Amino acid sequence: METKLLKQEISEKIKTAMPILLFMPIYMVWFKILELVPLGFCYRTDLWIDEAFPFVKYFIMPYFIWFAYIPTVGVYLLFRDETEFKSFQNMMIGGMVFFLILNTFFPTAILLRPVHITGSGLCTNLVRYLYSIDTSTNVFPSIHVYTTVVAFVCISRCKGRLAAKKGVKLIAWLLSVAIILATVFLKQHSVLDVAFGFALCGAINYINNRHLTRKATNYCEITD
Repeated sequence: METKLLKQEISEKIKTAMPILLFMPIYMVWFKILELVPLGFCYRTDLWIDEAFPFVKYFIMPYFIWFAYIPTVGVYLLFRDETEFKSFQNMMIGGMVFFLILNTFFPTAILLRPVHITGSGLCTNLVRYLYSIDTSTNVFPSIHVYTTVVAFVCISRCKGRLAAKKGVKLIAWLLSVAIILATVFLKQHSVLDVAFGFALCGAINYINNRHLTRKATNYCEITD
């Protein structure tokens, strides 16, 4: 009986997460196509202020942690606060669609990466690997920054017991800051890319909250 209930719960969770599960393959294929756009056709987003930030290879650690952090937050929200997960899902899809459309018609790029990466070791090799699989194009706004801020906003509002602990919130905040700083110190994004990542999150969060408020209002009118 318990096994049956567990399978039913998992099935319901998968249905809830189906929009983002279906969207991510589309995003990856679309993004890979955009990566084929030659650098010469892109609009530069790097600014003079970006030169003030040194290249720091050690930031590769939080940068790569992002790949586990975002899915972890999503899965936790799905099982502990479905309402907040739906906000997470809506904001992720909304922001990524905006990013894809923008870079389809106005491809962006930066020229900030060091020409040569000297030395050896884990961090150095990871940076070389990152540069080999990720070009300097399609950078505006920073999806790394956008999704990190979305995850932090949603986990901060989550009603789950673990997420409510101050220590967990502090860890999430510190990790979010480290990931965002990594995009600049690894020369993956410009300050402009980062700033608009925050701005996009604010705009999409506002739209999402308005949508949820309208749905709640309509529901109350129907039930009254």
